[in-house]
Amino acid sequence: MLTGERVRLRALDVADTDTVWSWYQDHEFSTLDGNIYPPSRASIEAFLRGLPAPSFADVSLGIETETGELIGIVRLKRVSPEHRHADFGIAIARPWWNRGYGTDATRTILRFAFEEMQLHRVSLTVHDYNDRARRVYQKCGFVEEGRLRESRWIRGRWCDRIQMGILSHEWRQRESSRAES
Repeated sequence: MLTGERVRLRALDVADTDTVWSWYQDHEFSTLDGNIYPPSRASIEAFLRGLPAPSFADVSLGIETETGELIGIVRLKRVSPEHRHADFGIAIARPWWNRGYGTDATRTILRFAFEEMQLHRVSLTVHDYNDRARRVYQKCGFVEEGRLRESRWIRGRWCDRIQMGILSHEWRQRESSRAES
């Protein structure tokens, strides 16, 4: 289990199916997570059953509050040991938005990525309309690196996908500044 200031990150289990499926009943959550159609309970169960045990290749963890309530998922996926790179993803259920859990979970998994896994780079893609997520990513040190203009038709309009990334030395400098303040 990985521990942040407010969250604990733990392995996901098929027993989490109903909780995770309930999040996707919220259309806004589902579209923010990149879905056009809400997934079925069976597809959520298949996703959780299909997740490998957390390993260097795929770190998929549940996000728990201080009280042990599962509120989201955070991932380092498509990890390349040769290039020391991973893609990042996070989803937090609506009742826990704007409470700092996403920021803490992101910082916690970045600490793991750069200190434990010794990665050099973590990247992500976010839709242009997801302002809340973009603010969290920027607060955690991700910088915009490019855009795929009008690459998705979501919510009745064309949306850009924004590529963001953070390098290990940028993260270390940022964490050192945070510790000093």
